[in-house]
Amino acid sequence: MRLLVDRRAFRGALLLLMPLLARGQVTPVFTAPLVQPTGAVSAPAAHEPMSPQAVVRWFEQACVVTQGQAGAAVDWALSNGFEPVDPMRGGADTLLDGKPGTVLMAPGSGGLVMLAATDSQCSLWMEQQEGPPVRAALAAMVGDFTAKGAKARVEIDRNLERAGAWRGQVQWRFRGIGWSRDVGVGAVTTLANSPGTQVLHVVPLAKAVNHAPDGMPLR
Repeated sequence: MRLLVDRRAFRGALLLLMPLLARGQVTPVFTAPLVQPTGAVSAPAAHEPMSPQAVVRWFEQACVVTQGQAGAAVDWALSNGFEPVDPMRGGADTLLDGKPGTVLMAPGSGGLVMLAATDSQCSLWMEQQEGPPVRAALAAMVGDFTAKGAKARVEIDRNLERAGAWRGQVQWRFRGIGWSRDVGVGAVTTLANSPGTQVLHVVPLAKAVNHAPDGMPLR
C-alpha cells in the first residue's frame, strides 16, 4: 500500500513528542496485536482532506474516551470502518516510533488520516490539514468535556523549530468524569495556515505533584 505519508514531517513531529513520553508514567494495559492486511491494496485515489472537526471527533472516540488504551482504541477503530495497515510497508512504521502496535487508516480518508496505537500512546496523524484549525478543534473538544465536569489544565504550550519548520506543541493534563488517572491530551501542529502534517495524541501521565519539596501545598 502506498500511503500518503511525509516521513520527514512525521519524524519531526515525533521528536517533539519525545519529551512528553519521557515525562509520562507508562502503565501497559494491553499489547495491541499487529494486524496484517489480507491482501494487496491498490494505491488510494486522491481525496479531499477531512474537516478538522471530523478528525478530532475520531480522535475523541479512539484515543480520549478510551483513555489511550491501545486495545480499546483498536476495537473502536475496527468497529467504525478503520482498515488495518502493515506498519512495515509504506513508511507506516514511523507512526509507531519503533514500538509494537497497530496502525489503521481512517475510512474515506485515502490514507490522509491514520490511527497509531501502542502501549505508550494513542495518536491520530493527518496530512494536508492546516495546523491552527486542528488545534482550535482540539481545544473546543477539551472545552466541551470540561463543561460536562471533566478536569483539564494546560501543562505544555510552546513553539519549537524542527527541520526549518515551526510547530506548536500543547498538552492538557486531562481527567474524564469517573476516571481514576490523568492522561496527557495534546497536539503537535504547524503554525502556518498551510496544509501540512498534524498529530493529536493521548499519553499516560505520572500522578500530579500537589506539594512542594517542603511539604506545603501548591497553589
